[in-house]
Amino acid sequence: MTGSDPGLLGVRTLLATFLYHALRGPAGLILRIVYRLTVRGLEHLPRRGGCLLACNHVSFLDPAVLVVACPRRITFLARAALFREPWLGPFMRLMGAIPVERRETDVGLRQAIRMLRRGRLIAIFPEGGRQFSGRIGAAKPGVGLLAAEARVPVVPVLLRGTFEALPPGARWLRPAKIRVAFGPPIRYPDGRLSEVAYRQLAEQVTASWHHLMQESP
Repeated sequence: MTGSDPGLLGVRTLLATFLYHALRGPAGLILRIVYRLTVRGLEHLPRRGGCLLACNHVSFLDPAVLVVACPRRITFLARAALFREPWLGPFMRLMGAIPVERRETDVGLRQAIRMLRRGRLIAIFPEGGRQFSGRIGAAKPGVGLLAAEARVPVVPVLLRGTFEALPPGARWLRPAKIRVAFGPPIRYPDGRLSEVAYRQLAEQVTASWHHLMQESP
């Protein structure tokens, strides 16, 4: 039985769905009680249809917080290198995450575009990696490419407090207040697609993060 066998793929999908919901409940309880998680702006999240969540990234805790904050099932895109980690890779595959390389011909990128066109919700961290300073970085043009190719809106998401709860290099969680803010959707580029259009959308995402930061109490 190979990785492309339909039966095996069906089992993996069921297992990923089960793990996603089984872990979401306990994680949500911990985040709301211990870390006083607050979420705002959910009215900006489409209830159905393909959509790309563009989130800032400062901590390994970010994906778990986003899963708890978002009422829709999320599929994550992650750097292919992470899937080669001995403990992290198998877990990410079990959770249904998609490995991507940083090139337009990447198989994972094509898979993500197909899923978006079919109405799935996909989350990416378009800064290209964790920001070890804890500050907002700049979104890269890849977020514009994905949105344009799939013709779906981009919803910027700002995560705050995860850096204080689990900064890079920390071995244990620390006390912090965690906040999540969803911003208004950004329309995918119209007309002729180009690197310029992708970069402009990425700049809009970065600007939205800063705007959400200023609005946050």
